[in-house]
Amino acid sequence: MTFHHSLLAATLATLLTACGGSESPNSVSETTEPVPAADPAPAPSTSASSTATQGVITGFGSVYVNGKRYVSDSASFTIEGKTGAQEAGLKMGMVVKIKATEGAEGQDPEATKIVYEETLQGFISLIDYASAQLTIMGQAVYFDDLTEFESVDPAQLSVGSLVEISGYITETGFYATYIELETDEKDIKLSGPVSQLNTEQQTFLLSELTVNYSEASFDDMTADDLSNGMVVKVEGTTYNTDTRTLTATEIENKEPDLERDFEDADEIEIAGMLTNYDSEAGTFKVNQYTFILDQETEFDNGSKESFTGNVWVKVEGSRDGDALVAETIEFKERKNYGKSEGQVASIDSEAETFVVNGITFHADLDTQYEDESEQDERRFTFDDIQVNDILKVTSRELQDGNVIALKVKRINEEDREGEVKGAPTDISLEGMTVAGVAVLFDENTEFETDDGSITADEFMNLVAGDATIRVEVEGKYSENALIATDVEVHSESTGNEDEDEPTSRKVEMEGLIEAINDNSVLVAGSELRFDHNSKLTLNDEEVSGEVFLSTVSAGDSIEFTGVWIEEAYILVFEAEVETE
Repeated sequence: MTFHHSLLAATLATLLTACGGSESPNSVSETTEPVPAADPAPAPSTSASSTATQGVITGFGSVYVNGKRYVSDSASFTIEGKTGAQEAGLKMGMVVKIKATEGAEGQDPEATKIVYEETLQGFISLIDYASAQLTIMGQAVYFDDLTEFESVDPAQLSVGSLVEISGYITETGFYATYIELETDEKDIKLSGPVSQLNTEQQTFLLSELTVNYSEASFDDMTADDLSNGMVVKVEGTTYNTDTRTLTATEIENKEPDLERDFEDADEIEIAGMLTNYDSEAGTFKVNQYTFILDQETEFDNGSKESFTGNVWVKVEGSRDGDALVAETIEFKERKNYGKSEGQVASIDSEAETFVVNGITFHADLDTQYEDESEQDERRFTFDDIQVNDILKVTSRELQDGNVIALKVKRINEEDREGEVKGAPTDISLEGMTVAGVAVLFDENTEFETDDGSITADEFMNLVAGDATIRVEVEGKYSENALIATDVEVHSESTGNEDEDEPTSRKVEMEGLIEAINDNSVLVAGSELRFDHNSKLTLNDEEVSGEVFLSTVSAGDSIEFTGVWIEEAYILVFEAEVETE
């Protein structure tokens, strides 16, 4: 059995990467104004305005964060707690903190300090492909098309993999902007608020993870300082999978501290997910930092009424004693509707646009660039794109019809993935066009919605006249067309609207078997039931349910597809276990 592991989940409608700023990686140029005579490497003026920034790296040359270029030639680097590091240790998608001084008019700010610290590091216990979610040591981690993957293809992630995550706190867990597969043994590292503190047993919870702190040393705090709601970072090496308990070796105080985190910064800029909005108090959080709204707060691309959970924002503000006052809040709609790959036909440098598959893509301050071609240009930007380059472009369409390039990746022609996403046009039983790519159907093409498999005729009826339809296609290229193997349909109108009918929701997961019953198994606390239609594969051989259940054991990794029935249990369509 083959699982296609589609990673383009429609459920992450508001999550994407990197926020805007005032400088563009596409328009940086040397100043032509006369520069007063000075030493070759002058120290920053003490009178220069200082800024503190937290955001995602979207480019290099020097370092681009939140749409601004920070000159890093004289900056110090601290990476994963190690001082004296080099810029080469930073990767696209990492969330960093930058201390900088503002440059003269027309010049980029000068970074004096750049710090990267992983959000969490641990073992994957569950992969939910349909929802694009990982469970890592009890923490929910979401990802999408804009997440940067290092040393691994997304579909190659597996239960038990040790991964490093960088990203943002959301209302329900974390959104990963960067995921790296770790090949060496490393400590488990997690951060979050303490809950269910038990001082007698010396344990507490981080989300669903139990932490035993009886053997831990403490940094910037003592054991007596622990309290429910306190934000801490926990490190350890010993993890009990049965009890989901991590024995901590070190616990560090990570409560937001303006003096420690931002020192004497005059201006503070933080990008991330807006959480914990309190309309009465006029406060909200972005990455655990609390901001206060006042009458002078300005809003861009939205208003205070736009505040909902997991809205993506960039906040510019300043310190007022122990508080952060929000001066400007910019709403960043980063939903990605399209994904295409193909050859660059033309480039308009002045308009900052390029054409791929007949689609004109507009680059902006937020566009993220990466070069995975044989040229491997670390400082790849819009200016490096050339006609005939092969690009993978993740994008979204504005109401005015313009298509914004969210992420541009240059690749070799042989590395095209055969994955496209967008609104289908020119639809027939023979094929369609998606994201400018001609897609053909054959007898092996499979169609499915969030509720399960459908026929080609049902697909035609479903997409006819529905402008909300979006499809994700996987296949193989044949000359100038993509022969579809899988077509997934997503639409607000495809759900079951009859409340009298049992509800169902597609499931595609990989996890560890926790328990085995007469006709079901337990995975991540969810019951998987089988019936006579369930296709069960054991060590690459299809077997009966009786053989399957009598052979598998607790701790085995199971990969399965199915549907939730009334949110009570999962009815399994296909399942696969390798015990050998």
